[in-house]
Amino acid sequence: KKVTVASIKDENKFDALDKALEKTGFDNLVEEHLAASNKARAEFSIVIKPNFMFAYNKRDESTYTDPELVGHLAKRLALAGFENIAVVEAQSTYGEYFDRRSVREMAQYLNFDEKVGYKVVDMTEDAHEHRHLGSHLGNHPVSTIWRDANFRISFAKNKTHAYAYYTLTLKNIYGALPLANKFKEYHCARDIYHTAIEYLAAFPVHFGLVDAYLSADGPFGIFADTCPNPTHTIIAGEDLVAVDWVAATRMGIDPMISQYMRLAVKAFGKPEIRLVGDRSMYRPWLNVPAALTLFTHKGVDADYYFGNLIYTCCTQMDEAHFTHKSKAIHIRLLRKLSLPLRRMFFVRTNENPTWTNRLASWVLYKLGY
Repeated sequence: KKVTVASIKDENKFDALDKALEKTGFDNLVEEHLAASNKARAEFSIVIKPNFMFAYNKRDESTYTDPELVGHLAKRLALAGFENIAVVEAQSTYGEYFDRRSVREMAQYLNFDEKVGYKVVDMTEDAHEHRHLGSHLGNHPVSTIWRDANFRISFAKNKTHAYAYYTLTLKNIYGALPLANKFKEYHCARDIYHTAIEYLAAFPVHFGLVDAYLSADGPFGIFADTCPNPTHTIIAGEDLVAVDWVAATRMGIDPMISQYMRLAVKAFGKPEIRLVGDRSMYRPWLNVPAALTLFTHKGVDADYYFGNLIYTCCTQMDEAHFTHKSKAIHIRLLRKLSLPLRRMFFVRTNENPTWTNRLASWVLYKLGY
């Protein structure tokens, strides 16, 4: 199989998205699936899965798929006559620790605008059926809108990842798994890799997009990047393996270093890639050290109670919007002790970056060359 992947760099993010869609035949692909479905255009269900449930502060735009780009894609589909368009996400572990973390609440906080022609659906609340999906997922909840969609789009954010080295369109499907306490249910009870690939095998995704207009690199890119990279790129294609292969290569890393990629290649194969556009590596760009992935897998995930304590005490949120749920004295004390560390690596509302934050950003920036 030969597939086209577009890697388009442009100062205008909307032009970059449009060019990437045009180069990869997106419009024709949707029309082909419409014809094969035997459904009316108004009934043809399109779901767009962005990455925004790990956002902690809307000021750090490197941690979530750009709502304006998602809106631009939805408008394009609406102009083509499609009416049944949904932006979908599932709840994350952050909701175990902080209030106001449902999908609809997060979409509203991040300014996802349903007026452009889509509805926002919480796939945790939408999971009413159980199916046996594989040896790792077992008998597992399934989102109704994800199950019934005629065309699924994974619209990922371009970030490094402390577990998987990078998070792109394949890893984005992990976020579609319905159970909210993902650290307990997947990190510790099942795993984060096979579960995503089993879900993808059960419900194939028909198109992949990577929002690399503003990117998060470094050891903690999945969590935060106070000095993100203006990479000004959109990557697109109909095969998620191919899209992620190109996107990871542009990070200057071997795509097969990620278990998501290894499992996906084993399950779906690696197509021959015809690359259109920019193939240069991002500079500056700093990837995740192997020692950190070893710590997250063998340390943080080795024991649920230990890992859960780390996340509940060290996770930063927009303190003007989200409130920590725990009233326990020891949790409050540990969060106070972790404050200098959080100030070093996260954006904080109504607070200028500390000298440690500026120093950490400068060091990571220099290491990226």
